[in-house]
Amino acid sequence: MICKVRETVARYNMPVNGKRVVVALSGGADSMALLYALCELKDEYGMAVEACHVNHGIRGEDAVRDEKFVKAECEKLDVILHTFHFDVPSLAKERGLGLEECGRQVRYEAFASLGECLVATAHTLSDRCETLLLNETRGASLKGICSIPAVRGNIIRPLIDCTREDVEEYCRLNSMPFVTDDTNFDDVYSRNRIRLNVIPELKKINPSFEKAVSRLIESANEDEDFFREMTENVFEKAKTENGYNADVINAQHPSLRKRVLYKIISTEADVKPELVHLKMVEDILKGGTVQIIGDTVISVRNSVMVINPQSEEAEEWEYDFSSLKASFGKRVIKATVFNKNDLPLKQFIHKNVLDYDAVAGKCVLRNRRAGDRIRLAGSSCTKTLKKLFNEKHLENRNSLMILADDEGILWVEKLGCADRAKITEKTEKILLIEDVAEV
Repeated sequence: MICKVRETVARYNMPVNGKRVVVALSGGADSMALLYALCELKDEYGMAVEACHVNHGIRGEDAVRDEKFVKAECEKLDVILHTFHFDVPSLAKERGLGLEECGRQVRYEAFASLGECLVATAHTLSDRCETLLLNETRGASLKGICSIPAVRGNIIRPLIDCTREDVEEYCRLNSMPFVTDDTNFDDVYSRNRIRLNVIPELKKINPSFEKAVSRLIESANEDEDFFREMTENVFEKAKTENGYNADVINAQHPSLRKRVLYKIISTEADVKPELVHLKMVEDILKGGTVQIIGDTVISVRNSVMVINPQSEEAEEWEYDFSSLKASFGKRVIKATVFNKNDLPLKQFIHKNVLDYDAVAGKCVLRNRRAGDRIRLAGSSCTKTLKKLFNEKHLENRNSLMILADDEGILWVEKLGCADRAKITEKTEKILLIEDVAEV
């Protein structure tokens, strides 16, 4: 297996030489094999090998056992370990996600907090095969056939050409300890169902199924690279001063046309259109207007395609809110400062309250600006307002109020306060924002 890892590092140009490499360590056979392999190779590549472990808050005592195990193993190997704890069931409900997808999100959020490094995950060729089949059940395109990439940003996967059998043999030969996650055998999860029930049947048809899929993935990646380059060329060619040349887009082959439209919409509107949305836009390339996701509007006029034309014309407004009062249009907005114990509980849990002591410097009330971002109270990640507005399906976005100080956004109407301004046990004074009247 070590030879395969060396070949994989070279084949995909993984930039490990002289780098800090952090292994995503669950304690299972795959991640333990990866940790041991990189420790074995660290002098050869001049790597500083560390590890990180995420407790998802799902498996109770088993999760505690796994964490203790990886701590002991890292101490034995003299490897620095970073540990993270999340309540994935609660976060999944809050984000409207399944447990698997939410678990994946929090893992990558943990990786992002590790600072400058490469993160090595223990995905294998077997995982690649499972992902390809899972993607196809969802109607994936060529990109879905590409499955798990060997390198993505600072994420590397040195075991991506190793099968699960390769890993198990490496563990056996090295008498390597590992823990077993019992949920891996529960076929209520889609991936497990494919691993336990579907792939064994496919291997009966072709015992070399994983090698065959590896060739398919390699071919698909080459084709995807070609299409990506073609898409970029048309994207640049279609750009105009006021939008995108609809005639240039419409002249492309349908496959390339949809890719260009996807890139334009996802770049300009920060949304991910599906096939049905792309077809809706194709239908108006000779002229017309269509609304696809949330309030994302695509308009074509005089052969120029513009994304959200109304939002581009929105007038910016801003009012000094240092006196905690502002009047504009038909609205009068004020804020009142309360001692924590003087505010009724009903108001205390309202979205329009924040820690008054969190306000830094000058306070203004304004509408949104391009690139505005906020980490909402209770959230584990920062998002653009555009993305949050899309998720909440909010209308009249340019009229929504934003409270900001010298450090950024404090509060957004209909969304609530920033995490840095949320009410905590240490809060002494509470700021309550009230829409007094329409006059």
